[in-house]
Amino acid sequence: MSSPEPVHDLARGDLGVSRQLSKALEVIMAGTTDPRLKDQIRAILDGRASARELLHSDAFNVVLDQTMPAAMQQFAEMPEEERQRLAAQGQRQLDQLRDQPSTWSGPVPSAEPSPPPSPQVAPQPPASPAGSARPGGRRSYRDEVVTPDEPDEDDLYFRDRWQNGWMR
Repeated sequence: MSSPEPVHDLARGDLGVSRQLSKALEVIMAGTTDPRLKDQIRAILDGRASARELLHSDAFNVVLDQTMPAAMQQFAEMPEEERQRLAAQGQRQLDQLRDQPSTWSGPVPSAEPSPPPSPQVAPQPPASPAGSARPGGRRSYRDEVVTPDEPDEDDLYFRDRWQNGWMR
């Protein structure tokens, strides 16, 4: 029995958006030569990592830096009618992706064996004299992700609602 298709965190529960994000990640993965970026995208596609983490990846930011200026220029020069046509086309594609049956069957092994992960230590910001990480005396916890070792009561409830809820 296969596990349920993972829905990417950036999709906010929308299966169509999640599937579209998967397609975009596959295109990026096919076009990059960076093995770390490929491994990170593979982990996201397999449901082992968060798509949100990709936004903090230096390798992904290099891809964005190379592609976004031209894309933004193209969008700025595009006639409004073309934008509307592309928006309608995108909406149709999302609707099709939402209605399409799941073909996900679990993590796919990568074509290349990946080396064992080396322990990585996140660089710590230098301590300020006052002991705070930000000017003004407050430490930001915005980017800190905390995951429990075992699911708690709420996790079990929402997992049950997701698997057996009325919308299934």
